[in-house]
Amino acid sequence: MSWSSYTVVLTLGKSLRSTALNLDPSPFRPLSKLTVLDLSNNNIANIRENMLEGLVNLKVLKLQHNNLARLWKSANLGGPVLFLKGAQSLTTLELDSNGLDEIPIDALRGLSNLSELSLGENLLNNLKDSIFDDLTSLQIFRLQKNLITTVRPEVFKTPLSNLSLLVMDKNPFDCTCESILWFVTWLNNTKMTSVPALRDQYRCNTPLAYFNRSIADFDTLSCKDMTPFQALYILSSTVVIMLMVTALLVRFHGWRIEFYWTILINRTLGFSDAKVEEGREFEYDAYVIHAEQDARWVERRLEPLENDNCKFCLQDRDSVIGTPYLQSIVDNMRKSRKILFVVTESLLNDPCCRRFKAHHAYHQVIEANRDSVVLIFLDDVHDYKLSSALLLRRGMLRPCCILDWPVQRERVPAFHQKLLIALGMTNRLQE
Repeated sequence: MSWSSYTVVLTLGKSLRSTALNLDPSPFRPLSKLTVLDLSNNNIANIRENMLEGLVNLKVLKLQHNNLARLWKSANLGGPVLFLKGAQSLTTLELDSNGLDEIPIDALRGLSNLSELSLGENLLNNLKDSIFDDLTSLQIFRLQKNLITTVRPEVFKTPLSNLSLLVMDKNPFDCTCESILWFVTWLNNTKMTSVPALRDQYRCNTPLAYFNRSIADFDTLSCKDMTPFQALYILSSTVVIMLMVTALLVRFHGWRIEFYWTILINRTLGFSDAKVEEGREFEYDAYVIHAEQDARWVERRLEPLENDNCKFCLQDRDSVIGTPYLQSIVDNMRKSRKILFVVTESLLNDPCCRRFKAHHAYHQVIEANRDSVVLIFLDDVHDYKLSSALLLRRGMLRPCCILDWPVQRERVPAFHQKLLIALGMTNRLQE
């Protein structure tokens, strides 16, 4: 009778010293005919990578109830110990109760003849993709009492494809579409695999809605493809947010957008004559627009500033006799380098200023592309009133073109200096 008809068994359960397997060469190397090796219940913590070298006939390896967790950790000094790589003929592998919390990607590589794998009562949770891909002959798979929450096809599709028995009870399953849908669908469709105690022992741990309920109660219909709806939600949310932002911009900065858009259009279409205007000689430094009630202030505060280098155009004083009133206003504005508004509540209520002067000043800024307006505030006027009456806002002008008449007398000389600087500026729109 040949050796091949015998089953050679070596049982060393509870009988090994801690250093017995940490030898080189392996103490099992001469046992080439060995078919069953039982090393269970020895508290083994160290194994050399070549422990099973030469055991070409080994079919059954029992290593349950040892302490092999450190050997398969990626953080292990020198890397994981792949002690199964010399046992390509294995059909049964028992690794229960070893404290395993991870399995190296190549730990089970090449075990295509393995028909029974037992990994129960460990600490396994996040298993790497494809670690079981070589187990194409697996018939019995035990993973009970681990910490598995997710059963993904990337990990389990190959080992579950030909199973006759699956034992995976007492794991804290996460009963969500991402974690358990594929597994529940497989359980509902499988005809050849026995899953004992499915309804009683396969329980959900999360979420709260499914806590302690059987995974068989998981509603797969709630996991319809949400991608189109998510895309629609993102698109509609983006549109709504953009509309809200646009509405706020128009509400609070619409005037600014309109103003600079008009400037851009004039520049693009070539309507701007800023360079021509910049080189033109002006008869006046500023055309003064004021309410009738403020004429005395103009007479006392502005006219004394006139000299050879600074000349104001006052409509009542400098208009040409015989020229129509409105035409005279237009002509005098064109002759002036700047348009100076003496802003008071009275000016904002002046019909002539609101209906004609302010409109012409505004369009001159737009069409000539010139920063030709200076505002002197004698009263505290809100920007909204200024825009409503004069079509102007503080934000349209350079800060130095906006002046406030000082309350303190000692600051008047500084005000005069700022005014002369504003009037001497070039008439370019701020870039």
